[in-house]
Amino acid sequence: MRKWLSLLLACAILCSFPAALAGEAKPYDGETIRIIFGNHDWTDATKDLVAQFTEKTGIKVVSESYPEDQLNQKITVELASGGKNLDVFMTRPLQETKLFINNGWLMDLAPLYEDAEYDMNDFIPSALDIFIKDGVTYGVPLVTEREVLFYRKDLLDAAGIKVPTTFEELEAAAAALNKPEEGVYGFVARGLSAAAVTQFSSFLRGFGGDFDVDGKATIDTPEAIAAFEYYGGLLRKYGPPGALNMHWQQAAGVYSQGQAAFCTDADSIWKSFSGPETTVYETTGYAPIPGGKPYNICSWGFSIPAGSQKAGPAMEFIKWATSKEMIAYAQAAGISSSRQSVWNDPESVKNYPAELAAAIAASNPIGVSSDRPLVVQVGKARDIIGAVIVTAIEGGDVAAAAKEANVAYQAIIDEDFPKK
Repeated sequence: MRKWLSLLLACAILCSFPAALAGEAKPYDGETIRIIFGNHDWTDATKDLVAQFTEKTGIKVVSESYPEDQLNQKITVELASGGKNLDVFMTRPLQETKLFINNGWLMDLAPLYEDAEYDMNDFIPSALDIFIKDGVTYGVPLVTEREVLFYRKDLLDAAGIKVPTTFEELEAAAAALNKPEEGVYGFVARGLSAAAVTQFSSFLRGFGGDFDVDGKATIDTPEAIAAFEYYGGLLRKYGPPGALNMHWQQAAGVYSQGQAAFCTDADSIWKSFSGPETTVYETTGYAPIPGGKPYNICSWGFSIPAGSQKAGPAMEFIKWATSKEMIAYAQAAGISSSRQSVWNDPESVKNYPAELAAAIAASNPIGVSSDRPLVVQVGKARDIIGAVIVTAIEGGDVAAAAKEANVAYQAIIDEDFPKK
């Protein structure tokens, strides 16, 4: 039954494509483009439609697909050699696009703005912003995610506590609902060093800080120190045992079993925290993260190598893959998508809890485009910043740890982006 429903939906989507994709015009008929995809739910959900794209446009697609680590290595090698034999590729802008842009390896996608029907203005601002440098757009967002607040409606209602909208309210509510003797903790989130950095970023920005500003590391500012102390304090005072070892899977295990009143993490993995298979599906509510600065990122997008010899058909593919129709199709398949319009469309969000869809829609206009330091050596930077989070959870000297980390992080910035 699910397969037939999927086929019917695909038919409906294809029938709604613009005239240029419906066979009335085929300016690139007979062209062949080479595309590298990542192994991702989006690729699985849409792979059968690529043949339909070829039928409608006359553009043939030769494709390859790789796991994330292999994908990065494959694309980096090809771009470094000129990228002439590659036309489109899926990319993780927070992991690798900074390097690609700085090396001049990506094509300016300005022609996409000329198509009013394609509507570049419909993309979530922060998701598109990550691809823009000096006014030039080097990619188009495909898949997004943002940090949201999960909370137990039953516990808040019983205690007469309103949904927190500020950091002060969140801590007060976590303190009031923290009852370890009853097997319920006030708050749970990632505490495992580097893994916690992405979720901490919304707290950092919410406190008025950032990882760096204009090439200067800023993780030892008063705002940053306050954010470290706050985030670490929540887990130290109101979190479950073992918080220092928690990645998202462990945090989800605690919350999904009804052992925490509040949790923060990415909306894209909400089913692991509060989906139909959990014990808190009926009792979980969702809200924008306090502080007003949630990360709202593009986790996957499309770019074109600067060396591609087939920019025209390559852009046609991107226009098709990220069109309003295809984005709606992916959204209906459960893939958190990149256009604002789908989050306000009841049909596109029907498989999301209503409060979650509303929290996402509210976060879209105010989101921040990154959830980690935007440096080439991002893994090393996350380790450095994560160490300060650990110090905060342990109740150590956060100011001293932040000062030491700031020096180390500045060294990474200077190495990755040497002054000319």
